[in-house]
Amino acid sequence: MLIDGRFSVAASPDRVLADLFDARLMAECLPGCETLEALAADRYRAVVVVSLAGIKARFDLQVEVTERRPDGIRALTRGEEGGHASSLTAASEVRLDAGVDGTQITYTSDVTVTGRLGRFALGMMKKKAQTMGDEFASNLQRRLSERPDATTAPDAPPAPPASSAAELGS
Repeated sequence: MLIDGRFSVAASPDRVLADLFDARLMAECLPGCETLEALAADRYRAVVVVSLAGIKARFDLQVEVTERRPDGIRALTRGEEGGHASSLTAASEVRLDAGVDGTQITYTSDVTVTGRLGRFALGMMKKKAQTMGDEFASNLQRRLSERPDATTAPDAPPAPPASSAAELGS
């Protein structure tokens, strides 16, 4: 299933790119994210809980940033629900475009879910993933607007990114 969206934030593309590599910030913005930790320079582990029509799924996800560019990133996410009941794979891309009032963020994720949740109701899952993406976008917009340096680039090098957002919702 393809999940996509577009939103703007009042921050420079450099600032937004650095923030995509701030695991703590990404974890705070991603709905259902219990933990997010850097394993290596471009590899992360996230635990994300998704509730869907009375079913609660807890995914242990491995995220790998496969490409870094000045205008965005690409990432691959793979993981399983406890007990191997369901598995998830997502190929995601985040693109940043400078605008008059900040940065336009465009995201796409090609998500495949197999197992229990894959059989359950793909239409409901797509709607839930899109809702999570919209919620992530809203959370990120709010968090970045709260920062006093929202329109300036950071002095420190960026920390590694969280996925995903992206992977269940971006």
